[in-house]
Amino acid sequence: MTGKAADLGEIERALDAQALRAGPRGELTLSGGEPASDPRLPAIVAAARERGFRRFVLQTNGVYLARPRLLDELIGLGVRTFLVSFHAHRPASYDKLTGSRGQYPRAVAGLTRLLGAEGCSVTVNVVVNAHNYRDLPELVDFIAALGKRRAGGRPGFYFSMLNEIGHQKVPSWTVALEDAAPFLRRAVERCRAAGLAVSRSGGESSFPVCQLAQPARHASPRTLPQERVRYAEDFTGEAGAVGRAKAPACRECPYDARCVGVPAPYARLYGLGALRLGT
Repeated sequence: MTGKAADLGEIERALDAQALRAGPRGELTLSGGEPASDPRLPAIVAAARERGFRRFVLQTNGVYLARPRLLDELIGLGVRTFLVSFHAHRPASYDKLTGSRGQYPRAVAGLTRLLGAEGCSVTVNVVVNAHNYRDLPELVDFIAALGKRRAGGRPGFYFSMLNEIGHQKVPSWTVALEDAAPFLRRAVERCRAAGLAVSRSGGESSFPVCQLAQPARHASPRTLPQERVRYAEDFTGEAGAVGRAKAPACRECPYDARCVGVPAPYARLYGLGALRLGT
C-alpha cells in the first residue's frame, strides 16, 4: 500500500487499520502503480515497522531499484521479498508492453542489482500475452543468466494470464491458449533445467494447470473460491462479459477445485477447446 495521491497522515491511518487486522508479525504488501517511484516509500515502511509489521512484499517494475541507496535502505528496513514485473527481454517489446521509452536499461539494472542482494526472495512476474509468448523460453534464459552473474539468490517465476480487465482493456494483447501453451511449457522446462522455481497456481491470474506438462507440480495447494465460475459450452454475447469460465467437462478434472478456469471474455473470444482434463 502506497501512492502519491494520499498524504502521509492518510497512509499512517490506513497502516493502523491494517495492523489491527494483521496482528503480530503481519505481512504488508507494498503495491499500487509503482510504489518505488514514491520518495516516501522508506518512510512508509518505517511507519509500518513502528506498527508491528516485520515482513514486506514489494511489487515493482524494478526501475527505481537501479538506485543503490534506495534498495539498500529498503533491505535495511526489512523488505526482503520482491515481485518484479518484467514481461520482455527485448527492448522494443519491453517498451511496447510497458508504454515506456528508454526505461528498459534501468529495469535490467534494477533487476540485476536486486538479484545480487543477499537474503532476498525475488519472483519475476511475466504477463503472457500476444506480444511476448513466443519469447518466453528465451526470457527465462536471459533472467537466469542475470542471476548466475550475481552473488545473491536465484529468481523464481510467476507466469500469469491476462485477467478479465486485461481482456477488456487491451484486446490486442490476448492470445489463445492453444498458441501460448507450447511456449509456456518450454519456458517452465527451462526454469526446471536452470533450477529456478515456478510459482504454483493461485487465483484469477494463473493459467489453468491443464496447460502445463505436469499439472500436479503447479496446481494450487488449496481449494480456490468458485463463486464466480460458470460451467458452460457457450460464452458468446453477455455470457462472456464478466466472471470465470470452465467447460462442463472440467468438473471431472482432479484439479477442478484448485482452478478457477479462464476469464469469461477469453472464453467469448477463443472458446474453451484448449481446456482438458489435468492428469
